[in-house]
Amino acid sequence: MSLGFLREFLRSPSTVGAVWPSSPALARLMVSAARVPDAEGVLELGPGSGAFTGEILQNLKTGADFLAIEKSPDLARAAAARFPNARVIEGCATRLNDHLDEEGFPKPGAILSGLPWAAFDEKLQQVILKEIVRALPRGGVFCTFAYFGPHWLRAGRKFRSGLEASFSEVRRTQVVLSNLPPAFVYRCRG
Repeated sequence: MSLGFLREFLRSPSTVGAVWPSSPALARLMVSAARVPDAEGVLELGPGSGAFTGEILQNLKTGADFLAIEKSPDLARAAAARFPNARVIEGCATRLNDHLDEEGFPKPGAILSGLPWAAFDEKLQQVILKEIVRALPRGGVFCTFAYFGPHWLRAGRKFRSGLEASFSEVRRTQVVLSNLPPAFVYRCRG
């Protein structure tokens, strides 16, 4: 699993954005912050190797819908094979609402993102955030993570500003030191 993830990073660092999958502790924090057990529908953007997917599926309430959208064909196939009961499609977050329509997927109450935001330019970030805002119903939650330290750099500050411009509430969780590198979760609403 980790070697495939590393191979994808080396092949396309701006798409994968990390050299190692997220830790179970970060996955638990993402799922908790997004309130996955309460959501009728959950959307995951960029499942990669499935570090968050497994935790989402374990906490998904009975009858809730789940969809994962992965841009990399290899990672999409790997995630679908690893989680045969999950709906994983190859697609792009810039077409998020088109994918939801094509799949007949209702507005998700929780959207969790493993996308490499820091690797995206500001315009691409804005396009994806607009798609996310459009997809969320009233009261929906969007969660993504950022690495501690780089979040103080210009790109990290710009991303935080983009979140604050898109959502009425942006909160940051505690740092997960056991993640490599240490990371935290942004929880956004509104």
